Amino acid sequence: MHDYNDPAWGPLPVRPAVLRWLLLLPLTLLFLPLWWVVWVFFAVCFYGVASVAQLIVYMVPGAENGAVRVLDATLSRMPFVPLWCVTPVALIREGNTAYYQARVDRRVEKQTRRVETSQHSHEHHRDLDLGAHFFRGSGAGYVLRVASQHGWNLHPLLRSHPRRRLRLRHNGRPRSNFGN
Repeated sequence: MHDYNDPAWGPLPVRPAVLRWLLLLPLTLLFLPLWWVVWVFFAVCFYGVASVAQLIVYMVPGAENGAVRVLDATLSRMPFVPLWCVTPVALIREGNTAYYQARVDRRVEKQTRRVETSQHSHEHHRDLDLGAHFFRGSGAGYVLRVASQHGWNLHPLLRSHPRRRLRLRHNGRPRSNFGN
């Protein structure tokens, strides 16, 4: 079990407004479009490699977990929205813990409803991937506390890092309603 009182699981430090507006905003506007072009290029290349890897997975039993780990380890090293980037939400809501907590609550509840009302057991519905931009003001510990109440745990195969990204997996069972 994780120690939620560890500072690594707490909220990320508030960046000064001068840094956000005068340095990070211009860098974001200049380099983020270029970053996205490079990201899409690498994604296309890795999906080309994935089709070859899929052939190997069909021929070699038990290679599926390894293929998932390799593709995840390569493409996830380069996030779609880098941590240094300033999103519009971070410009306005930086340091507003209540906003980020409400945002996490809504996202977890929405994804939980999606998993519980799904007619088929789609694996992609059971995964929840949250970048640090999403829970910056509330912290990874808060996300795990809220998510565990709804049946979410850290993903067993994909790695999470409390300062960068949380990858959660739902257990697939509906919650019991004791109030009815």
